[in-house]
Amino acid sequence: MPVSPLNLSEALANRCSQVLYRCMEEVGSTKGALYLRVPGQGGFEVVSFYGWPRGTRPPVAIPGGHPLLVRTQRARRTYVVNDASESPELSAFGQGGEWPRYLITPVYLQGDWVGLLIQRDRIKGGTFEVERDELPTLAICGDLVAALKEFRLYGGPEAAAPQPIGPGQVPEGLPTAADILEELAPEMERLLPPGPSAAPGPARAQKPGDRPAVHQDRERLYGFPGGRETYGSLPWDADRSLSSWVAPAPANAERRTGMVPPEQRTFFWEIAGLISQILPATAVALWTEDPEEIRPILAFSTLPLSPELQQQILAHATFHLPAVREPDLRLISRVEIPEVPVLTGAFATYMPLLLNETPQGHDLVMVFRLEDHSFSLAEIEAIQQLSRVLALHLQEARLHERYHHAFLSVSHRILQAGEVRMPNLRPHSLATARLARDLAMMLDLPTEEVEAVSIAAILHDVGLLLLDPQMLAKPTLTPEDMRKVRDHPELAAVFLKDLRFPFDVVRVIRHHHERWDGQGYPDRLRETAIPMGSRIIGVIEAYEVMTSGRGYRRPKGFRQALAELRNEAGTQFDPAVVGAFSELMTRKGERA
Repeated sequence: MPVSPLNLSEALANRCSQVLYRCMEEVGSTKGALYLRVPGQGGFEVVSFYGWPRGTRPPVAIPGGHPLLVRTQRARRTYVVNDASESPELSAFGQGGEWPRYLITPVYLQGDWVGLLIQRDRIKGGTFEVERDELPTLAICGDLVAALKEFRLYGGPEAAAPQPIGPGQVPEGLPTAADILEELAPEMERLLPPGPSAAPGPARAQKPGDRPAVHQDRERLYGFPGGRETYGSLPWDADRSLSSWVAPAPANAERRTGMVPPEQRTFFWEIAGLISQILPATAVALWTEDPEEIRPILAFSTLPLSPELQQQILAHATFHLPAVREPDLRLISRVEIPEVPVLTGAFATYMPLLLNETPQGHDLVMVFRLEDHSFSLAEIEAIQQLSRVLALHLQEARLHERYHHAFLSVSHRILQAGEVRMPNLRPHSLATARLARDLAMMLDLPTEEVEAVSIAAILHDVGLLLLDPQMLAKPTLTPEDMRKVRDHPELAAVFLKDLRFPFDVVRVIRHHHERWDGQGYPDRLRETAIPMGSRIIGVIEAYEVMTSGRGYRRPKGFRQALAELRNEAGTQFDPAVVGAFSELMTRKGERA
């Protein structure tokens, strides 16, 4: 006999979803499914779930007499299955996991078995333990029972209605649980925030050859130099707004301050904008982990946020990221409609969502809003869907960065091989590479160009290893010697061409001695015909040579070296690159 559909009001379905979501916060379960008994029958139907991989879902119903129900009825309390290989009754719940682990809890109302809570796969791959996990789970089940009593699905206190609803009686005209759960992509009109939407402003005409703007005028950098001590008290209940998940300690405790690549920022602004369109979200924030860098938190909002609201976003981040030092915390905000008064007050509702967690890092999305209104089932599913798209993009970006680091390792190995012949080459190349990457990031170059200039800066002088070391050791070079030295960019290009870099490394190296006025070598390129990476390396190499004091020359101070570069701007160097580099080094000098 087929199981009859379980009818739930939308309010009760939302409450069940909110209660279930606490399993991730309080128990650490990455997946959860809540089943309720069909009144008057022995089967159970799913009313809410979270965390299942895209394209999969837990079974819609568990028929009466199913081995899982028999086992649970025999246990009559929470039990753990950390090895499901000998539990075939759980096979239908193991989709999307190679080693699924379960925490299973029956839910009782006045002695009657009315629900089944199935939790799966703890954060970081840990096992479930009854002694540790049963107590918070029973508290969650207690709140679920309170909701069932309030909505009188299985009977409850007397109500004003002349005919109270008892067991087996279902209100007519209400959607079924299946109807609600199948609403994975709610209609836009149902989730739009109230009030008129602002019309988009006129778009700026893009000139031919313009680079797409990434750091737009609506992006702002925000931070707290004073550290966590400057944060005020948080005006919300911790059990509603703060997840218990915190980031593990990074492998490299001395990480440098970094930036989020331009493409990742742009992609997040798009996803956060969609989230804000389909549900009343005041702000959406993203933290991306990097093993070598402490990157800013990105925060998107439709309307400008007051400093206090931005402070609260950073305060939430400090809860999740205890290993990050307070002075290193920064926030890059982007406002969709900046020409209006700022929002004030305090966030009343907050939802964190862990996207990726790998040895190379993790990503965390945080959704905030001012209204004291819990997220509905449809809203949670919409956030999860868009976050999965963002997670895939960040996974691909992280994989891309790993390939980049592999090429960096090869580049370092090449330099090490020539250290005996030219001991000064490696420190010069690494110093040039560090500054070149910082400058490329500051100029908002696409990720491919940043990676190309990083690797090219390490290898830009590798052609010198192919020259006669005795010639290079001469105190004075003859014109013939100078002609041979000028061949080193071309020698490097020939030497590296078979490595098949995925970025334009070889071309950047070949032209790093070209001049803005066209008097450089080897091809006498001028102005924008010179690759941007070559222009960056040309400026930084000159700066590094001046400040390190090559040969018998005394090193110059950084301000004197910058003055020399400005004198050559427009002749030897790209004026825009010199200006950006001067700003970069001035900031570094002020911090030092």
